[in-house]
Amino acid sequence: MSPASVGRCRVGALVVLVAIVQTTFGADLRIAGVAPDLFLLLAIAGGLTTGPEAGAVIGFSAGLVEDLTLAATPVGLSALAWCLVGFAVGWARSSVLSDGRAVEPLVAFVATLGGVALFLAAGDLAGQSAIMDLGHRWLLRIAVIEGGWNAVLVLPTTWLVGRAARGMPSADREGRVETLGVR
Repeated sequence: MSPASVGRCRVGALVVLVAIVQTTFGADLRIAGVAPDLFLLLAIAGGLTTGPEAGAVIGFSAGLVEDLTLAATPVGLSALAWCLVGFAVGWARSSVLSDGRAVEPLVAFVATLGGVALFLAAGDLAGQSAIMDLGHRWLLRIAVIEGGWNAVLVLPTTWLVGRAARGMPSADREGRVETLGVR
């Protein structure tokens, strides 16, 4: 098996592990009634660690597993939103952001706000108007608290994704493809 295939298998196993953690006790970790969305966190960490293309694939995979295991929304809604978040974070990391790890919590917070907004917009376009019935203040509260969760959890998650994705190709700032090493 090639190193890229092994990396993909490890990332797939990580998505399954996140599904197990989210469904068993992730929903019990609540602050003001809001639990972390570990699948969105995985998409953000995938973008930060592996770049835009692999970040989009990780985000899509995580979103699809979330749609199949947890969500009461149409299948593919989370997959679409988290795919775009993974790509956007990966693009920002490879072209705009500095290489330091200190910026990752801020990126995770902002990406979570954008991801929640994207999910709500896509849900509204898909006819899921019940999502918006909770009110804008409640939805903003959810986004901010999930952003806080993700800002706290992003550093260990990027480390896990980086370890799992070793061997997968990644594009650097100039667009050259390189093999991921351990971060």
